[in-house]
Amino acid sequence: MSQPNRAETVRHPRLIWPVLGSVLLVALIAAAAILLSYKIVPPPDNARVVTDEERLTYASTPCVVFNKLDRELIANRAEVSDPSKPLQLFSYASEKTIADVKADTKWVRDKACDYIIGFDQIVTVWMRLIGYRSRWTDDGQWRW
Repeated sequence: MSQPNRAETVRHPRLIWPVLGSVLLVALIAAAAILLSYKIVPPPDNARVVTDEERLTYASTPCVVFNKLDRELIANRAEVSDPSKPLQLFSYASEKTIADVKADTKWVRDKACDYIIGFDQIVTVWMRLIGYRSRWTDDGQWRW
C-alpha cells in the first residue's frame, strides 16, 4: 500500500470551499425562485363590477372610482371624494357581480382596467408567508 503524498492531502481541503460555495449559491437561487413564485387570484363571484351597457364591457369598482377607464361611467364625478354621497352612474352604466357577467358571454373586461391589473390579484409565496390581504372582503367589496 502506498501512502498518499503530501500534495494530495493538501489539495482536498481546498476543493471543499468551491463546492460548498456552489451548493450555497444554488440553494439561495432555489429559495428566491420559490419565494417569488406566484399565483393569480381572480375576483370572487360576488365581487361587484360596473358594466357599460353600450360597449358591453365591465370594470372593477376601483377602476371606475379612480377614473382609469376610456369612458366616464360616474355622473357625479365631483362628489366621489365625499363618502356621504352615493355614486350616480350614467344611464348606460349599471352594477352587476362577476357571476352575472360570467353567466352572459357577451361581457368582456374593460381593456384599460385589465391593463392596470384592475381585476386579478398576484399573490407570491413570500406574501403568503408574511400575511397578505385580499383585494376583496368576504361579501365581495373591493378593498382598494
